[in-house]
Amino acid sequence: MWCFNRARLHRRVHSLHNLRVSLMKKWIPVVGQTLLSIAILAVGLGGFILMGTPEVPVQEPVRSPPALVVAEPAVAHTEGIAFDVDGVVVPYREIDLTAQISGRVQYKSEACRSGRTVQKGDLLLRIEPDDYELEVRRLTEELAQADAMILELDAEITSSDNQIESSRQQLAIDVRQLKRSEDLMRRSAASDSEVDSARKAELTTRNTLQSQIDQRNLLVQRRLRMESAKALVQANLDKAKLNLTRTEIVSPIDGVVVSESVEQDGYVQAGGPVVVLQDTSRLDVSCKLYMHQMHWLWQSDAADGSAEGYERGYDFPETPATVIYPLGEEDYAWRGVVDRYDGAGVDAQTRMVPCRVHVDDPTSVMKLSDLETIRRAEALVATQSDLDDGSGDDSPSLGAEITAGSLNLQPPTLMTGMFVKIRIHATPPIPLVRLPHRAIQPGNTVWTVEAGKLHKKSIAIANSSQQYVVAYQRSGGLSAGDLIVTSPLATPVEGMPVSTSADAPAGPGRRGPPGGKPKTGGPARGGRPQ
Repeated sequence: MWCFNRARLHRRVHSLHNLRVSLMKKWIPVVGQTLLSIAILAVGLGGFILMGTPEVPVQEPVRSPPALVVAEPAVAHTEGIAFDVDGVVVPYREIDLTAQISGRVQYKSEACRSGRTVQKGDLLLRIEPDDYELEVRRLTEELAQADAMILELDAEITSSDNQIESSRQQLAIDVRQLKRSEDLMRRSAASDSEVDSARKAELTTRNTLQSQIDQRNLLVQRRLRMESAKALVQANLDKAKLNLTRTEIVSPIDGVVVSESVEQDGYVQAGGPVVVLQDTSRLDVSCKLYMHQMHWLWQSDAADGSAEGYERGYDFPETPATVIYPLGEEDYAWRGVVDRYDGAGVDAQTRMVPCRVHVDDPTSVMKLSDLETIRRAEALVATQSDLDDGSGDDSPSLGAEITAGSLNLQPPTLMTGMFVKIRIHATPPIPLVRLPHRAIQPGNTVWTVEAGKLHKKSIAIANSSQQYVVAYQRSGGLSAGDLIVTSPLATPVEGMPVSTSADAPAGPGRRGPPGGKPKTGGPARGGRPQ
């Protein structure tokens, strides 16, 4: 038993010895490395302490100057509002010529063909005139007969007048003879039979006179009836002559033949259509305007600079316009006037107002650039005439010179069916301001500079063109003369201090684009560049 316990103890001692040996083999390298690291750190710390701390110069923070921006003053816009709308050229008027009499077409002009141009008074058709010439001749003879019968009645009336005068003289004699016979009978110098004979003769003469007077009255009435018949014949003769003139159908206007319905040797009925003509001396352009554009026209003055003749309601002042048609590389223009509505209401589908632009001379065409130059010159002359009390009447006609020099490359005329652009020149008495496009920010806002600080203002745009934007002037908002920022801004903030290009100091410290951050000085001593 004792031997067994001793052996077990010996084995335990041997196991502990082996464990100790293995632990010594593992911890000795670890402890050595740890001690070596501690020694290295101690040496480094001692060296850093011995070397001391270097003196680094402290640079005070530099206050950056305000951001540089480019600002322009807002300019008061006094040239009115010019806006473009689309339109289509339509006829000023179309005339349906009809035959006023019946007959065979004896002659048809070559100009009476669809698409041909005609002048006022040109013969288009001739209806066979033989029947109407015969009718004129017959009525002329009837009129001559009526004149002859009236002359005959005049002669009878004259003869009746003579007879009446003779009968009146005879009656006077018979009356005197009767008085003498009555006097003689009272003195018993004549018998009753003699008195009766004298009274019978006086009565016979009186009856004869009354018959002649009645006959003359009948002749007068016959003459009146004959004059009425003559007037009727004269009226029929005038109508026959009118029908004879209507055998020739002529053009009442300068225009173009749109359509023709008859041919030579054909038969036409009275009232039947013959030719449709379109007036080319004047044309209209149909267009539609928004209600705010109509508001500008309602507030504008007339084309001649006055508002006379304008009555509120279904009327507005005549407003000058330019009809533009692009052809090739050129834009051609015609003068026009917006003078009336195209109807009497608002379009139910587009909610726009239909209007008509009247072009008084479709053949007077010139290049758009030339016409704009003329309009600017006319506006300048009108302004000077207002200032000089009418001195603009002696100015030369610039339009005639430019028109004469531009005829070589122009189209012949404005034609119906053309899709054109209309530039309407409204002059409403509304305060406006002109801005460059680059000044407009999203949301129709602009940045302004007041007392060296940024301020945002909202604007209401009236119109825009390729060159500038026109906005309304408002109290408390944007006004003419305000400095408007036109340069790009990275992160603008309301009230941010800025300086304009005119206020920027000259020197190398202010470089870079406007609105960016300015460059600071060179590298700081003992450190990296900032």
